[in-house]
Amino acid sequence: MTRMILKMIDLSLMAEHLPVHKAELDKLASYICTIQDSEIKQAATEQYMMMQNHVKVMIALMDPVQNETISIEDLHKWEPVSFNCQQNSIGMSQENILKELATSAKSMANNNFNSALRMKAENVRTIHTHMALQQMTMLNRYNALLNKFGKDTAPVSSRKEQEETMETFQKMFNL
Repeated sequence: MTRMILKMIDLSLMAEHLPVHKAELDKLASYICTIQDSEIKQAATEQYMMMQNHVKVMIALMDPVQNETISIEDLHKWEPVSFNCQQNSIGMSQENILKELATSAKSMANNNFNSALRMKAENVRTIHTHMALQQMTMLNRYNALLNKFGKDTAPVSSRKEQEETMETFQKMFNL
């Protein structure tokens, strides 16, 4: 039986990250109980299942008896969830919940990717990179929903502005 003892940086990053997952999961559960729109609720529920899976994978990576056998495939073993919704409202609009879901997915993707860059064990690093990609996929879904509901507030540039910007860099790089 192989046993892999992690570098302290890998263990510390996961130990620091797991309480964040607990807080995010609690927040997601609260949002899911409040969300009325079925598409937003489905996306948030999938993010919950994904993050719950991330917790199990990180704890398995901490286990020196099994951590070498943990791989990217383990990130796709989501389990169904149910929620005991005691309250119907948290005082936030659907729009604000959706924006918060997108912000959380972006933050988690960034955190996972930055952690991966610092990790030493190859499988731990690779798994965290894929966790970041999964969160980015959730961010893309939330952004698509924001666009669908007309709530994307990022200004669009004009063709002229885009071409002028491109020309500036073409000149800078002599292209």
